[in-house]
Amino acid sequence: MPETNGHNTGTVEQVIGVVVDVVFPDGLPEIYSALKIGIPAGEGRDAIDLTCEVQQHLGDDRVRAVAMDATDGLRRGDPVVDTGASITVPVGKDTLGRIFNLLGEPIDERAGRRRGPLADPPAGADRRGPDPDAGDPRDRIKVVDLLAPYAKGGKVGLFGGAGASARPS
Repeated sequence: MPETNGHNTGTVEQVIGVVVDVVFPDGLPEIYSALKIGIPAGEGRDAIDLTCEVQQHLGDDRVRAVAMDATDGLRRGDPVVDTGASITVPVGKDTLGRIFNLLGEPIDERAGRRRGPLADPPAGADRRGPDPDAGDPRDRIKVVDLLAPYAKGGKVGLFGGAGASARPS
């Protein structure tokens, strides 16, 4: 069971997809409060570390929350802790060029040197030009990573706009 730190505790009453209903007999958490569900591995199931956000007060000491990850393995009666605060995510210069999940945890597996998008460009000798075997560079979409970075190995659908593959005559 997660540490309560004096916070309000409840139990899972119902799970339907990512929607979790929780009973709090000692008082309801506020709307948009983060709820933590931490179950250690054992008794035939994997460990669960799940964060939910309260979306609705249902009455009868119950709230409806939305899980920020899969609810696989969650059972009726599992303990839930009201953190007393909303979900927070990192902000500022350290987040530039990074990919985070809904909870602000980095998922881009990037480590090492960090660089902001407004930094000076690398010296000419450090730059790599286009691959001469890749065809005409005007036929490629160029700024996708700047506008919407994608995690390595992720599945992405991308459509070119008008003239995306048109060559000038």
